[in-house]
Amino acid sequence: MALELVGGALLSAFLQVAFEKLASPQVLDFFRGRKLDEKLLNNLEIKLNSIQALADDAELKQFRDPPVRNWLLKVKDALFDAEDLLDEIQHEISKCQVEAEAEAESQTCTCKVPNFFKSSPVGSFNKEIKSRMEQVLEDLENLASQSGYLGLQNASGVG
Repeated sequence: MALELVGGALLSAFLQVAFEKLASPQVLDFFRGRKLDEKLLNNLEIKLNSIQALADDAELKQFRDPPVRNWLLKVKDALFDAEDLLDEIQHEISKCQVEAEAEAESQTCTCKVPNFFKSSPVGSFNKEIKSRMEQVLEDLENLASQSGYLGLQNASGVG
């Protein structure tokens, strides 16, 4: 039982951090500045909410149902992929901010406000972020669709 609570607490803690990152104005500004589709962020938040509700039920059933335990492990892997992606976005934001500050300091005129999200309209980083975000969304969607076969229910009572 204690192991169950620890697993659930870790999953909940990760999801809380992920929701905070998704709600960050810097992440939204990053997507806007890089002309990335903001719907990807909205869809990720929706999928994470859905998975969270299903995972709550799976946490309770995992010890008596091996397929549910396997599903939950796959969910955790997908959530770690999402976390890695959000961390990379945060790192890129920090990197762009540092570069913009260095550029602003090197200019003689400080009246120009640097826009640190427009370094390249659509570079390889943007394509990689978009592709990985789509993959994470697809993985979460597949896991959510499998939940019905496992008898998992939305713990919030919706859906």
